Amino acid sequence: QHLPVCFVKRQPDDLEKRTFTMTFAIARTALFAARRQAATTATQQAKRRMGGSSAPAPEWTGIDKIVRDKFPQDDQLAAAIIGGYFGLFILYKIKSAFSSAPAVDDSPAPVAVASSASGAIPDVDSEDFGTFLESEENVMKLVDSFEK
Repeated sequence: QHLPVCFVKRQPDDLEKRTFTMTFAIARTALFAARRQAATTATQQAKRRMGGSSAPAPEWTGIDKIVRDKFPQDDQLAAAIIGGYFGLFILYKIKSAFSSAPAVDDSPAPVAVASSASGAIPDVDSEDFGTFLESEENVMKLVDSFEK
């Protein structure tokens, strides 16, 4: 059996082995260097972004000391301030609901009755409209007003 030359398995010579080994070593070193550089850059950017955390906690005095003893973190203090304002708003709303209760008037409001004799057409929603339509003369007034 004769195989084509491209399928014949041959042993690499010494120069090919050294070239492959050197190429692989260079590629591996470059990969490790790239990873190390990326990690260093990410760490430096994180330090820059955070602004550093080595500053000591401030010394509070007066009312700030009392408040900061209860709410040491900034988000806790902000929530407490917003809650305080919300509480004042609710108290104001409750007070205004009790103090501005409308006075109940027992007397009925006077109802103005439009007379059909004046020639005015009452509103369709009013109770006088039904009595207005009982007269044929008033119905003609209504039809004439639609035609205008």
